[in-house]
Amino acid sequence: MPGIGKTALAVHAAHRLAEDYPAGQLYVDLHGFSGRRPFDPAEALAFLLHAAGESGVLPDTLDGRAAAWREWTSRNRVLVVLDNARDAAQVRPLLPGSAGCLAIVTSRNRLSALDGAASLAVDALSAREAAALFTRIAGTARTSRDPEALELLVDACGRHPLATTLLAGRFRHREIWDLRHLLERLAQSSDPLDELDEDVFVSAFRFSYAELTSGTRRLLRLLALHPGPDITAAAAAALSGRGNGPGPGGGAEGVRRSIEELLDCHLLAEPVLGRYQLHDLTRAFALRMSIAEEPEEARGDAVGRLLGYCLTSAHRAHRLTHPRRRALEPEHLSVYAAEFGDAQEAAAWLDAERANLLAAARTAAAEDRDSAALFPHALAPSLRLWGSWAVTNELYGAAVEALRSRGNPLPLAQTLVEAAEVLAQTGPGEALSCAGEALTLFQDLKDPAGCADSSLQASRAHLAAGHTGPALRMVARALALYRGLGDLHGEADCLNVEGAALYYEGRYDEALGRARLTLHIHEGTGDLLGQIRALNNIGEIHHLQGRIEHARDHLERSRVLARLHSGAQELAILDTNMGAVHQAMGDTSRALDGFRRALESHRARGDALGEANALISMGTAYAENGDSGEALLHFTVAEEVARAIDSAYERSRALLGVADAHEAAGRPEPAAEAYEQALELAERTGSRPAAARALAGLARTALRMRRGDLAPEYARRAEGVYRSLGSEAEAESLRRLLGEETKWTGA
Repeated sequence: MPGIGKTALAVHAAHRLAEDYPAGQLYVDLHGFSGRRPFDPAEALAFLLHAAGESGVLPDTLDGRAAAWREWTSRNRVLVVLDNARDAAQVRPLLPGSAGCLAIVTSRNRLSALDGAASLAVDALSAREAAALFTRIAGTARTSRDPEALELLVDACGRHPLATTLLAGRFRHREIWDLRHLLERLAQSSDPLDELDEDVFVSAFRFSYAELTSGTRRLLRLLALHPGPDITAAAAAALSGRGNGPGPGGGAEGVRRSIEELLDCHLLAEPVLGRYQLHDLTRAFALRMSIAEEPEEARGDAVGRLLGYCLTSAHRAHRLTHPRRRALEPEHLSVYAAEFGDAQEAAAWLDAERANLLAAARTAAAEDRDSAALFPHALAPSLRLWGSWAVTNELYGAAVEALRSRGNPLPLAQTLVEAAEVLAQTGPGEALSCAGEALTLFQDLKDPAGCADSSLQASRAHLAAGHTGPALRMVARALALYRGLGDLHGEADCLNVEGAALYYEGRYDEALGRARLTLHIHEGTGDLLGQIRALNNIGEIHHLQGRIEHARDHLERSRVLARLHSGAQELAILDTNMGAVHQAMGDTSRALDGFRRALESHRARGDALGEANALISMGTAYAENGDSGEALLHFTVAEEVARAIDSAYERSRALLGVADAHEAAGRPEPAAEAYEQALELAERTGSRPAAARALAGLARTALRMRRGDLAPEYARRAEGVYRSLGSEAEAESLRRLLGEETKWTGA
């Protein structure tokens, strides 16, 4: 790559090795990429021979001079740096004639034709090296004040030595600037090269660019339009419009040859076999060339071909990985799209292309209304597994807006159902709105399967908000429709929601029965993801009812399947639930490790519901370990997260933790306030376990505050709820508390 530091490295190495070559070190610039005529090998040999001290008349021919050079180097141990070579033919006559000598050759091209040569690819600097280079040029006084900004700056340069040098030089001569100001300028610039010494940097790339064949120059210009982090030959063929796909022959083979040419010139990297990347600054240069040399229509057509490739390939992949899914065929199938032999191959492609598919979908949402309408549906199964909720919400928002303008109710209704499923994690109210609109559309279409799907998603949205009553009513409607259709998968999904709602209400035996029935159906249909979730739910209920070994067994079985067949969301939920089991077994350290992994995963994917749950679990572990300060911190953050997504159930759990932490620290007034808030939410959502805990807390804090008039009523109410839940131990504890209060009052 131009400006990456090849010459500096070669010269530095020559100085370090000087003692091993007593006859000296020789340097020659071969002008392979400099804007000047490349140094003819015969002329270069004359330069070397004269530098070596040969003062007589030199042979006239290349072969004669090469022989003279080999003869001299056979007698003298010398190190020679052959810098900026164009190709192997230019270098070969200049190589020393003895194994005791060393030649260091630099080139922007791969010199694979040099027999016996060891190749070293020079990559960008490490973060520490780039920061040190910037500091050495700009001065320690101005860079040491903000190391974080310095790290961000060198990252913005791609840690490219020439770019870092030019940016540091620009900063050094702008004494009123600070690092944050320069960082803002880079962030606001549409072209990263604008903030560098444009003539120097662009010219460094332009020489390499000019040496490419015309087809390869065009491919480089189009690669800059690709929005993802890497690209395959198949996607490059779609961008270029050459050939009918990734197979051999014709234009596709021409794309492969162009890719090899870009690799040989170090304008493209291949960090993973078959996957290619442009350095950020190479991309910036290529984008300039694309804007300058490719008509706007041609650029738009190239991006359109790429989006079509992604859409059609994703549709074909999900048709294999989710064969029972209600999939709508893309309006136009791309001739460049991938074909897959089986579900395993399709799943591997989806996993490898995740970042590129999301980038293509976001590009469509911003620039291509027709493609924006189709991407979320084409990616729906993977979007649920990937769990990038913020991006997913953005994509569905663009798709629904585009579909509304089309006047075609079926794809709109299907997309609304899928949107409701993912929105439940971050916005239950919005999810309920989408599901309700979809239900109306499907009813108008007289589509019972669509009505069942819409009712199921409405029940999930109610459940995510903590409203168990409406959730149970809606899921009963969905269950009846699925059973009428003979849809076992839909029936199992409904039983899963029913079980969760019953669990929230404290009806644990009924919830366990639903979870076991769900598992039985999924085992019969071979639905592995369903089995993962059912085993997890069974384990969670066993843990809650004190059967720790049974809980661990079911969670371990779930985790084995999840590691093989599932995504980050299921693994994070399992980390949380297994952490609770470790906590119950007295292993707080291991429990917290699991909770932290879950929290990191939920935050990385934007899963606010999962984040709140993990924070509550961490708070509980700290509280049981006697650390009320950390407990209060985690419960408080969890309450804020739950409030932001309007999840009353998780918010009531978090408030109970806040109240318990205040009570444990001897602060009854704020504890009572939090218990009151938790009770209000619990009664609104129908969560009897949370209501019982809140009432019991209020009874205890009333005693602490000498409110004998309130404590008996709170205690009696709590005792009644506990007995209705079958929690006799908790009810007896409240009864004893009430008895002690009566004695205290009588005294």
